[in-house]
Order: sequence, then structure tokens, then C-alpha cells
Amino acid sequence: MGSGEITPTMVPVHRSVFERFPGRPLVAVLDTPYGFQENADELTERAVDYFRTSLPMADVEVASLRSAGPAAPARERALDTLRRAQVIFSGPGSPSYALRAWTGTSVPPILADKLTGGGALTFASAASITLGRFSLPVYEIYKVGADPHWLDGLDVLGAAGVSAVVVPHWDNAEGGTHDTSRCWLGVRRFEALRSRLPPGIPVLGIDEHTACLLDVGEGRLAVAGKGTVTVMHGPAATVLAPGDTAPLSLLGAPAPAEPAARPAPSAPPSAAALEEAFRAAVEAGDSDAALDAILTLEDAHQSWGAEQAAAAHRALLGMVTRFAAAAADLRLEDAARVEAVEALLRVRGRARADGRWDDADAIRRALALLSVELRDTPEGTLWGAPTG
Repeated sequence: MGSGEITPTMVPVHRSVFERFPGRPLVAVLDTPYGFQENADELTERAVDYFRTSLPMADVEVASLRSAGPAAPARERALDTLRRAQVIFSGPGSPSYALRAWTGTSVPPILADKLTGGGALTFASAASITLGRFSLPVYEIYKVGADPHWLDGLDVLGAAGVSAVVVPHWDNAEGGTHDTSRCWLGVRRFEALRSRLPPGIPVLGIDEHTACLLDVGEGRLAVAGKGTVTVMHGPAATVLAPGDTAPLSLLGAPAPAEPAARPAPSAPPSAAALEEAFRAAVEAGDSDAALDAILTLEDAHQSWGAEQAAAAHRALLGMVTRFAAAAADLRLEDAARVEAVEALLRVRGRARADGRWDDADAIRRALALLSVELRDTPEGTLWGAPTG
């Protein structure tokens, strides 16, 4: 999206993405591009409120990675949210700041996997700039006066065979008396910058309040919103209006291959195997491996039949209780304790959503062994030390 990512104009675009997923998709709001701003909390609140009120057919969680080095538990929670989400949303801020925070981390592979593995990325404004082979350091050039230059992008689009650079705010006109199109650079400076691209790298220019939808599976792109999308190859330019479609090969992507027969899915691990893995982890004092066995059991049970699901239920009741008791004996450090509690709360949240109240109650009782008291509120589950 060129801009307007949380305006009424873009509601139909978001909805068209959400409707591709069965049930209620999870949307992760990735807050990195504006993480340095004093109003970062306000921007996150606006995005979350937009999805909850204008697009209530989806669930929304925040994946908070506001800097390159958040504490490990917070970082892992954010990455877990990104991995679980069907849709990752990110928007305004500084592309160069986001690149510094994301480069060399797990974020680019997660984004690429989401793009090619059946998920969706909804990136707008600054965030969209990071997706290409090269990225535009707009503020350094426009505000600081740096000579026009490119930064290495995340090249997430390269996972789909697209080597383009993305330029939002293509038709910006805020300058009034001076040209601020081409993402505030103006045509003259942008053309000087474009001449520095390696041969064969196209430019994808997206007007404000406009979306360019890249469908990797179908090998096509489509335009929605108020403005146009411009694809530039050397001196040639193709301008697409709202409602227009074109093959993704316009951006250099190969034509989609004929779908191959999918291999039969491997059988999920049995409850007994996971119980054994859990037992070994507890004996070794490995709380991370014990948690992993619990979470794997929770993920796998949905694919089992009634008899297996009953075994999983019995196993889960025992595992969470033994885990909490073992964790209490280990006297975990504060960060590890918080991570353990949050992981068990995620399992409890899924159990409650599925109507598995016995599992949810078992987790509440297990957490009491860690001196954790839960309060279920309309805003979510709160936890802390027992009161009174």
C-alpha cells in the first residue's frame, strides 16, 4: 500500500485478503518502523483499533519489535506471534530504521515464508520499502541531505522471484511549490537515484491510498484503491488503474509452475511420544524442551480423531501440572518464569477458544503452583501474584 493503510479506503482491500483464509485469520501488527517515535504506543493502538472495529472478522495481536535488541522473552513472543499469524501488517515510520532492526534476524525469513507459504503480508508506506532488493533511505536524502543512494533491502519479494524496488507515496503532492512525488524525492532526484540501480531491476511505484496486490500463487498483480500503480523497466513505464490486473512477470517473476501433487502429510506425533519427550525434558531440567512438548501437543491435537484427542486431553492435564510443579522447584529466574507463564496462558487461551474448559481449568490450577493468579477480563487475561 502506498499509504492510507488504516483508512476506510483500504477496508475492502484488507477484507479481500482476510477472506482468503478459513475461519478468523490472525493479524500480527509489526511495530518496528515507527518504534523510535515518541507516539509509538498511539500508532499501535490506532492500528489495533482499526482492525478490531472496521474488520472484526479477524483477530489481531501486536508483535512488538521496536528495536534491534529487545529482551529475549519479548523478542521470542513477538517472533512467535509472527509465525502464528496468517497476515503480518506493518506500516509507517522509517525504512532505514526498520532495516537496521530486522536485518540479520529471524524476521526476513519469517516474512519470506509467509509470502510463499500461504500467508499474506500487508506492508505499507515505510514498511513496503524494505521488501525489495534495494530500499530507499527517504529521510536521509529528503530531510538530512544525503546524496541519493540505495540501501540493501530485505529482498523478501525475491522469494517470489521478484527483484523490484518498492516506492510508495508515488504521487505525493505535499510539497505544494516543489515536487515531492516519488516518495518525497521528486522526479529529478529520483531519476538520478534510479540510474544507480543494477540493470534489470524494475521499480514498483504505488500511489497514496492505493494497493498493489501481488498474488504469488496465481502469478498476477492487481490494483485497488484511489490511485495508480506504475511499473518502470528502463525507459518504459506501465501504468495500471484501479481494477486492472497484470501478470506478475511484469515485475520479472517467472510464470507460476503447474502445481505438483502434494505429498501425504506426515502423521503428527502421538500423545505418548510427546509425554515421553516431556518426561525426559523435566528430568534433564530443560524447561524450554518441556514447554515445547506441551505446545506441540496442543498444536497436534486438532488433527487427531476422537480417541487420540481424548488421550491428548489426559496427557495435557498431567503435563501442565507436572511442568508447573517442576518449574516451581527449579526457582526460575524472573524472565524464564514470565516466558513459562505466558506460554501456558497461550495454551489456555486456545483451550478456552475451543470450549475445552477442563483443559483451561487444569492450566489455571497448574499456574497456581507457580503462585500465579489469573483474572479473565473483557480486555484479556491478566495475571500476577495472588492477592489477599
